[in-house]
Amino acid sequence: MSKLYTNLANVYHEIYQTLFDYDEEFKFYDKYLRENQITSVVEIGCGTGNLAKRLHEAGYEYLGIDLFDEMLKIAQKTAPLAKFRQADARSFELEEKQDCVILTGRSISYLTTNNDLINTFNCIAESLKQGGLLMFDAIDASKLFIDFTNEKLDTLMATFGSNEYKRISKSKKNLQSGWTWDWESEYYLKSNIGEYEKIGEDFSTLRAFLKEELSLFFKITGFELVKILPKQSYAWDDNFFIVKKV
Repeated sequence: MSKLYTNLANVYHEIYQTLFDYDEEFKFYDKYLRENQITSVVEIGCGTGNLAKRLHEAGYEYLGIDLFDEMLKIAQKTAPLAKFRQADARSFELEEKQDCVILTGRSISYLTTNNDLINTFNCIAESLKQGGLLMFDAIDASKLFIDFTNEKLDTLMATFGSNEYKRISKSKKNLQSGWTWDWESEYYLKSNIGEYEKIGEDFSTLRAFLKEELSLFFKITGFELVKILPKQSYAWDDNFFIVKKV
């Protein structure tokens, strides 16, 4: 289980505000929500509530879902008036049918097996009104793996308030359950004497997707593809999918 969303939840909260422009992220989702006359939104993978705050303040009837209580505790402080609940995307249930479910922050990357993906899409379909929409972004496997060497190294520097962080990451392909790779990272915080001290580490297996394979998953879980768009992000190329429950 990823420590980034448990032991390092506050580190995530601070670092990722320097990676994502949440104002632009909100504008992106708001555009397509308004175009489709969406009033109620469920966000799966809501994290620490940065998008939740903006969606709630914009007047959407909002519910945020995340697997990790540590993330939700921060989210409730970030967006005190928004509603949140702890649940697993692969097995959640909602009492009322919704207009739209959004799966944000490329959270679909953590659904590394076909069963994970099918169970999640089935749960989302059950949660939507007839004709309701699912919107999500996914890393494009055709672009990520075209030049994916056996191992990629990356160092990220991030400053949030008075905290200066360093993240050293290693990505290594494994391809065991799809277009998957292992991502290891170490996190450091700059001390008062100017040295970076290790504060934690994380390991996850992640998955990218081909457009064609997702289209097949849509069909077998009761969705119809409406639109695919490119989506800018801080790393890797994304596709943004809008699909409709049929």
